[in-house]
Amino acid sequence: TGDVHHMSLCTKESKYLPAGMTEVQVAQRYVQLLEKHAVKGTLYVTGMCYVTEGRDLAPVVRSPQVEVGGHSFWARQPRKLFDWYGRRTGNWNGPRWFQAWDIRRNIAVCRRMTGVAPVSWRAHSYKVDRNTYPLLAQYGVRCVSDAIERDTLLPQRLETGLLSHPLNVIPDHDHLYHAHRTPEFVEAANQRGYGADDFGAVSYTIEEWGELVAAQVEAIEAQGGVATVLAHPICMYVADEMKTFERLLERWRGKQVVWAKELAEM
Repeated sequence: TGDVHHMSLCTKESKYLPAGMTEVQVAQRYVQLLEKHAVKGTLYVTGMCYVTEGRDLAPVVRSPQVEVGGHSFWARQPRKLFDWYGRRTGNWNGPRWFQAWDIRRNIAVCRRMTGVAPVSWRAHSYKVDRNTYPLLAQYGVRCVSDAIERDTLLPQRLETGLLSHPLNVIPDHDHLYHAHRTPEFVEAANQRGYGADDFGAVSYTIEEWGELVAAQVEAIEAQGGVATVLAHPICMYVADEMKTFERLLERWRGKQVVWAKELAEM
């Protein structure tokens, strides 16, 4: 799986792209590799990508190897405002009425371009509050992937009826040296208490991370589980121009790789 964001979000990684290149254009390269190695991928795409970068996004979301999931419309912007509101109310995605609008809007722009409403969802920055899952279930979403749980082998049915397939393989962003995430940056972040999840707070080079991912996927598979991998297109590109990502795809070619939505049918 991977997440794709609009360029106006101004993520820190976007500053490390070559001049004139966008995250959506990076996602095009990512999808070309999926197609080359015949591996399926679920990409969670922010709604603003459809509105502001639709021409570049079209080959990404229309690829036969890609399932398109929702990733919110605005992506919690401006972030400081959403974080302030979340600390005060516990609603990290704004008031319930706004989150409902945001979900509906993401679904609508996706359906307009692809002809299909997304049934899989990942919250931006994994930010979920008490309104998120009931609203997603109300609007037809079936699968979510927000939890980071290294010991969860199989998807779990939630009270809302949604199927949760946690990230049970070490995620890339917070465990990968890349872009601004130098050893010095990571050490300072760890001292502030940022970055720890179920896989700890350690970061790795892209080559080390790739070997960890491959080993963890194999271990989960050997136990009869379902491995959910998070490899952001932009992180894979900035780290080593997708060389490690392609090596992973070479390992997984011919394996049973499924879209998130297929988990609900298994």
